[in-house]
Amino acid sequence: MAERWKHIWHHSPRYHHMNYIDPNILKRSFIKLASTFSKRLTGLYVFLRTSHAPLNHHLHRIHKSDSSSCPHCPETEETVHHYLLTCPQYHHEHHLLNMALGQDSSSISFLLTDPSATPHLIKFVNATGRM
Repeated sequence: MAERWKHIWHHSPRYHHMNYIDPNILKRSFIKLASTFSKRLTGLYVFLRTSHAPLNHHLHRIHKSDSSSCPHCPETEETVHHYLLTCPQYHHEHHLLNMALGQDSSSISFLLTDPSATPHLIKFVNATGRM
């Protein structure tokens, strides 16, 4: 059964995205990470990891936004990657993440899987007021 599930998972359209974020997902890494989280924090992590965050890229896909563009960068889609790593609107918040986490702060995988990043990610999200 486990081998069949792995085969199905590896051929899923979601496999590459989730494997990029968390290659250990089949080893219950997210369950271990979120076991002490509140419902709100668990939801935030699920939104960010699945790209279903309330950012314009996702909102446009579900017809809740007229555009997938970042409200601050009209030529760029507002994706989780853009929001967490590159949007110039949040330069100060990105700087604080970088000061706290070093070069690891530029890794989506690190930010969304490493327990040491959690308090800093929460501060980032709260400081931006975007979610």
